[in-house]
This record gives sequence, C-alpha cells and structure tokens, in this order.
Amino acid sequence: MTAKKFDVWKNKKVRHNKYLQAAQSEIDLHGLTREEARDTLENFLENAKNNKYSRVRIITGKGLHSENGYSVLNGYIKNILEKKGLKYSDAKICDGGCGAIDARLL
Repeated sequence: MTAKKFDVWKNKKVRHNKYLQAAQSEIDLHGLTREEARDTLENFLENAKNNKYSRVRIITGKGLHSENGYSVLNGYIKNILEKKGLKYSDAKICDGGCGAIDARLL
C-alpha cells in the first residue's frame, strides 16, 4: 500500500493580506497652511491617479509642535479624502502612525 500525497498548499484557504501594501508615493505637508495643503494634495492625487498608483501616503505630522498640541492638517486632509470617496487609514506606527495617512486610490 502506498501513502497518498497530501498537498498542504492546495487545501489552505486563500487569505487576503491584512496589512496595507506599501505606498507607491508620498507627500509631506508639514508647515503648510490648510489652503496650501489642499492645493498641494489635489495636485498630488491627480498625479498619482495619472500614474495609476493604488496607494499613497500623506504626511501631515502629529501636531507635536503646534500651539494646541494636535495636528491641524490631519483631520482636514481626512475630510477631503472622505469627500472624494477615498478609503484611508492612519499609517502603521513604523511609517508615521497618526502623523501620516495611507490612502487607497483604486
């Protein structure tokens, strides 16, 4: 009697990667006013779309040097992304944490 071969890989469920993929491009908005950041972001997103990028990172900073101690741009940029219907999340801690936003364009 011969033993049957058992292919472990064929019997495993295919799972989606639960971790975000690396950003294909990033922009740093530190030191910009809301208006400057909005215009810069609009150009950046248009450029990323033209280059067919699916994930980008937007660095807003954590607000550690702001008067109130919180990021002025972070919530503002998230609001813009929501209005555009884009999905986003804070970056992983090693990539900036709450001071950076990873956005999906596709």
